[in-house]
This record gives sequence, C-alpha cells and structure tokens, in this order.
Amino acid sequence: MIKSVRLVCWRSHKDTLLEFRPGTNLLVGIMGAGKSSVMEAISFSLFGTFPALERRKLKLENIVRLNEPQAKVVLEFVWDDVPYRIERIIDRSKKGVTTHAEMYKAGSMVEHGPTGVTAYITNLLGIDYDLFTRAIYSEQNNLDYFLNLGPMRRKEEMDVLLGLDRFEAARANIVTVINRVRSKRQILEEGFSKDLLMAAEAKEKKLSEEHAALAESERKAAESHSSSSREAQAVSSRFVEMRKSKEAYTRLSLDEVRICAQLESLKKEIEGKSVDEPALAALEEKLRSLNGARAELDATRKALESRLSSLSKESGSAEAGLKAAVDAKNRLDAASAELSSALGGLDQQALANRQKEAEGALLAAESERKSLEREAAELAESALRLRPGLSECPLCSSKLTDDGITHVKAEKDRMVAEKKARVSALVALISKSRKENDELMARLRRAALLGDKCAGLKKDAAGAETLKAKKAEIGGKLALAMDERKHLSVNADSLAKDAEGLRAQITEKKSLLSKRADAESAAKKLGEVRFALAGLKFDERTYEEFRAHAEKARIDAERALSAKKSLETQVRMTADMLALVRGEHNALKKTAEDVRGLFALEEQLAIFKNALLETQTSLRLNLADAINAAMNEVWPVFYPYRNYRALRLGVSEKDYAFEVDDGGGEWKGLETVASGGERACAALALRVALAMVLTPRLGWLILDEPTHNLDTEAVEMLSSALEFKVPEVVNQTFVITHDEAFMGSEFASSYRLSRDKEHNGETKAEAT
Repeated sequence: MIKSVRLVCWRSHKDTLLEFRPGTNLLVGIMGAGKSSVMEAISFSLFGTFPALERRKLKLENIVRLNEPQAKVVLEFVWDDVPYRIERIIDRSKKGVTTHAEMYKAGSMVEHGPTGVTAYITNLLGIDYDLFTRAIYSEQNNLDYFLNLGPMRRKEEMDVLLGLDRFEAARANIVTVINRVRSKRQILEEGFSKDLLMAAEAKEKKLSEEHAALAESERKAAESHSSSSREAQAVSSRFVEMRKSKEAYTRLSLDEVRICAQLESLKKEIEGKSVDEPALAALEEKLRSLNGARAELDATRKALESRLSSLSKESGSAEAGLKAAVDAKNRLDAASAELSSALGGLDQQALANRQKEAEGALLAAESERKSLEREAAELAESALRLRPGLSECPLCSSKLTDDGITHVKAEKDRMVAEKKARVSALVALISKSRKENDELMARLRRAALLGDKCAGLKKDAAGAETLKAKKAEIGGKLALAMDERKHLSVNADSLAKDAEGLRAQITEKKSLLSKRADAESAAKKLGEVRFALAGLKFDERTYEEFRAHAEKARIDAERALSAKKSLETQVRMTADMLALVRGEHNALKKTAEDVRGLFALEEQLAIFKNALLETQTSLRLNLADAINAAMNEVWPVFYPYRNYRALRLGVSEKDYAFEVDDGGGEWKGLETVASGGERACAALALRVALAMVLTPRLGWLILDEPTHNLDTEAVEMLSSALEFKVPEVVNQTFVITHDEAFMGSEFASSYRLSRDKEHNGETKAEAT
C-alpha cells in the first residue's frame, strides 16, 4: 500500500504532501492543476521514468520547477508489513542534468543510485516498468480506450497491453533472419561447385608431391654445404696461421730497415763530437750559481718596488692634503667675510644681547596687551550691569540715582575706549617687535653656523706649510729609489743573458749524450730483430700455394651455400603455394559445410517461427480465459443488475471482441447493446481484471481521467463503483479527474488540487 508521496519543486508543485489509505483515493482539479504530475511522480519514484518521459514528450530538465536547481520526490509504501521509502532527486545545472536515488527499508538504506533502486523495486514487487504501465497505470482518458478502437487496431493494442506484441516482433525478426540466411546460402551456392572442389584437391596433391621432392633436394644440398664448409674452415684456420707468420716476417723486415737507417743517422750526428759528462756537470753548477744571484737580485728589486709603491702613495696623500688645505684657506676667507656681514659690525655676544632685549620688549608688550584686554572686558561687563532704575551699585552696594548711573556708565565707557586704543597701539608694536626679534634670531643662528664653519676651515688650512715640506722630502726619496731600480734592471739583464748562454750549452751537451744512448739502444734492438728473423721459418712459395688452396675451398663452400639457399627459396615458395591452395581447398570445403549448415538453420528457424505463432495463439487464449475469469469475478460487483449476467473478451484472428450475455444464451457485442454507464463499468472491470491477472500480488490501480467522454449516468455509475465496489477487489486505487461530481463522496482520501495558471502559480492541495 502506498502511504504518501511528497513532491518538491516537481513541475507545478513547490512542496506538496499527499497521504493515501486503502481503497479508492481521489484527486480532483481543473486541467493543468498538477493532478497527473502526482501519478507521474509515483511512477518516477518506483522506476525512474513515466510514460511522457519515456516517449520523450518531456525532458528531465522540464520536470524541475522554473528557476529551481533541484526537484525531489519521496514515496512511502508498505510491502509485506514492512515500511519502505524511496527518494529520487533531479539536479539541474549549467553542466547538465543528473539524477540520484536512495531506497530505505524500515529506516535503513538498502540501495542507492537510480539503476540500483529501480532493480531493487523490480525484484521486490515482482513487476517492471513495462508491466506497471500495462497493468496498473491507465494514462489520461484511457479507461474505455479499447472499447472505441477498430478491430485490427484493438488487436494490436491489446497484444501490446498483454505483452503478446513481443511474439509478433520476434516472428517478424525471425522472418528477417530466415531471409538473410537464405540469401547468404544462395550467395555461397553461387560461388561453389563440386568441380571446383575436386580441382582444388588435385592441385593440392600435385603441389604436395613437388614440395616433398624439393625438400629432399634441399636436405642433400645442406649436407654438401656442411661438408664443404668444414673443409673450407679447416683450410682457412691453417691459412690464418701462415698469414700471421707472413705478417710477422714483413714487420720484422721493415723494423730491420728502419733501425739500420736510424742507427746510421745517429752515428753521423755524434761523429767527431766529444761528450764530457763532468763538463756538463760544471756548466749546470755554474747555471745554478747564476740563478741564485738572479734570485737575490729579484728579491732586492721586489723590496725596492714595494718601497716605491709606498713612497708613491705617501706623495699622493701629501699632494691631496696640500690641495685640501689650500682649498680650505680660500673658503675660510669667504666664510669670514660672510660672518662679518651677518654680525653687522658687532661681535656675537653683542648680537645675542640685542636679541634678548628685543625678546624681552616683545614679552612685555604681549603681557600688557593681555592685561588691558582683560580690564576692558571687566569694565564693559560692569557697565552692562548699570541700567536705569537700579537703586544700588552692583559692585559697592552704594545708593545710586539715574544721573549717577549715567555718569558712571559714561566714565566706564571712556576708560574702555582708552584701553582698547592702547591695545591697538600695542598690537602694532608687538608685530614690529616680533619681526625685529625674528630677524635678530635668524642673524644669530647664521652667525653661529658661520663661526663653526670658520673654526673648522682654520683647522684644515693650518697644515699647508707642513704638507708642502713633506711632499718635497718624499719627492727626493722617490728620485733616489728610481735611480736604484734602473741600476738593478741593468744588472738583471746581464745575468739573464749569461744564464741563456749557459742553458744553450747544457742543452747541446744533453742532446749529444741522448743521441749516443739512442745509438747504443738501436744497435742492441737491431741485433734482436735479426735474431727473430733468423728464427722464423717462412717460405713465400709455400704460402702462395696454400693461399690458392684456401681460396678454392672457400669458393666451393659458397657455391654449395648458394645451391642450398636456392633450394630453400624453392621449398618456401612451393610451401606458400601449397598453403594457398590448401586454404582454397579448405575454404571450398568450409563453404560446402556452411551451405549445409545454413540450410539446416533455415529449416530450424522456420520451425521456431511456427512454434512462436502457436505459442502466441495459445498464450493469447490462456490470457483471455484468465481475464474473462477475473472480469466475471468482479462483474457482478461492478454491475449489480440482471440484464447482463456475464462479460467476456472474445478472441479471433483479427480482433478482441467485448461481449455480454443478456441471459438468453447469446453473446452480443458490448458496443451494440450497452449504455454509456454499462460501457464504463465494463471498461473498469477490464482494467481491474488486467491488474488481477498480470500483477496478482500488487493490488494497485491508477486511473487518470476515467470519465472522459462519459455521460452523466455513466459518471454516476463509475463513481459509485469506484467508491464502493472497487475496494472489494483492489486493495488501493488512485483516481485522477476534473469531474467535480466525484467530490463529496466518501472515498478513502480526497484532495482538491488548484493552481493560478495565468501567473504560473504553484499547485495547492486541499484535503476534502
């Protein structure tokens, strides 16, 4: 049983909660009020879709309420006395639309994700979305839909409702497959014949024999090549040893000629020249002594250079100091003249005394001005207190007359005027005194700065004469040091020249000694080379004969290899041709097998097609019997009158005919004899029977606008059946209608849905 459904931002619903009970639950409202949206939400909660969404009349983003980012539907139901809750959410963003789902059992999550929740519901209820829409969910204006269709169309639609259209689709698909199999078999037969198969078999046998003969020739060629290769390798190894002996003989002969030439050259170079090692030692000793003298001279020159650098720095420093002292003396004269101008013929102390006097006069004038302003204010205030009619003085409490008051007031006004005049004079005096004081202060500060500057310049200029004498002294020392450096340079050049001569003599002596040693070494090496040549047993004629034999063995081996490779190529080519022919032969044999297999498959598919037709016919009759049994079980409940005792769904090759028994033993077509109310009851009985047969455990029925095209009598009969009769056979029914005639009846639960469509208002649900 469905307990409740909550729609949040679902189409026109902002936040609607509807609670249901067993029996018939009613939703009434005008078109567009959001009634069908409730049933669509229930279908979406269970299976993640509903008919309008499945047929793409709506998109997921259209479900979310305008300007809202998310829609949510929560469905609560009870199954086998266990409470369940499903929550599905649709998120809408710039990146696209996504869905989320969660399944709760007794308050605990048991599944999540849209696919997982749908699979869980399908397994739990034992029905899928397809069966739900065929057996339970009657779409808008669809109650008497089957009664108004033509025969062929009604047969097609009823087959779809009962799921028998799948057999028709399967038969059509099998016919297509049979045609394709037959076409493929015919194509294969066109490219196949027994003559081709026999020719391929003969060709394969011939090539196989040729391949075997070539393989045997290849084996013999390989043996011949192996034998000639071994012989060529043995001869080649011996020839390599002889070639090494020839190379050694050639190398030693060349060494003998080279060493002889070298020895002759060395003998000519040392011939007639004496080589005295003690004389060489004496020359080296003399060079060492000369180098020692040069080192001492270099040390002296280095010390002199250091002294010259120091004197040069002192001279530069004295020059800079002297220049600074002269500059300081010049600036001192200018600063002294500026100081005299600032003092104006006075000394610094006299100028300071004059500034103090000006500052004192300024302070005195300021003090007098403030005192006069205070006195003038007090006189003016006391004068304000004197007014005609005052009997006693406010200051001294003496008796006053009006004339006395006037006199005193005039006297006070005069004194105030005098004091203000004096204040004005003092203001001018203060301004003048302040200016004079500021000028004296500025002169005093300038004089102090110039005095400090002059003192510093005097100090800088005081050492000019001393620096001049020091500079002259340093210049004399520099001149002496320069003369000494010149003398040392002359001595150093002389020593260098002598050392160079000694080095040349030493080099010549060493060269002669080295050549004499080289001559002795060359003579010794020449003896060794001649001894080695004598020990080699090499014969040029024998070498050439063996070389020719090795070349012939190599050529024989290469010819054998060439013959072997040629046969290998022929064997490989015949093997490739044999594989190709064998492939063609196998392909032809495979084609023959495929033709036989396709023919057998064609026969089996034809049998299966006929079996499908028989199964469909049998299942249609069985379902019709089950539906008729269910309809006649509920027909007396929905139609309590006696004029039509039974209702049945007649099945023929072309139609499902709705017929009634009028009690005379004759079945008549429903549409020819029944009134609008009777047709409505028959249609309702059919919907209930379908739900009972196709979903026997579920006990749900959803009817959307079942009163479409019904007259008043039919509406009243249908309303009564839904209110009182349907709950006897269906556990829970949901009826959606715009017919206000249903309101006021005692349904399990009733809601009136309303909405301001002109302003895109939200759906309002009112329990009635």
